[in-house]
Amino acid sequence: MNRRGQALVEFALVLPLLLLLLVGLVESGLLMFAKIVVTNAAWEGANAGATIVDPAQGDAEIIGAVQQAAYGLDPALLVIDIDPGQDEPPRDQPWPAPRGSQLTVTVSYTFNLTLPSMTIPVSARAVTRMEYQNPP
Repeated sequence: MNRRGQALVEFALVLPLLLLLLVGLVESGLLMFAKIVVTNAAWEGANAGATIVDPAQGDAEIIGAVQQAAYGLDPALLVIDIDPGQDEPPRDQPWPAPRGSQLTVTVSYTFNLTLPSMTIPVSARAVTRMEYQNPP
């Protein structure tokens, strides 16, 4: 009886399952990484939006902060929603700037799984109060 041949056949039967499990673990780790980065990016955008110095460039500052914090993710798959926008009340009001009003930054990302081939939406939302600096 050839035991080495038996072990080789058993290994050949188990190897695909082990590889599938390994790929699943790696994909799960990448998905968790994407969720953590998206959550941090939403928080960074809300933080940037709370302390804007120039309200005319407010959305650009928030989007820049989100994109900078989303390091490691594909920027083409990021969707950034700012509520209220810089052309909506109270952010469109003349100086003095609106203090204490709520600002919400929502960041969405589409995570593409390799095996199986599917997409998973990942999103995070951060809410803060606007603390704009009024000009002297």
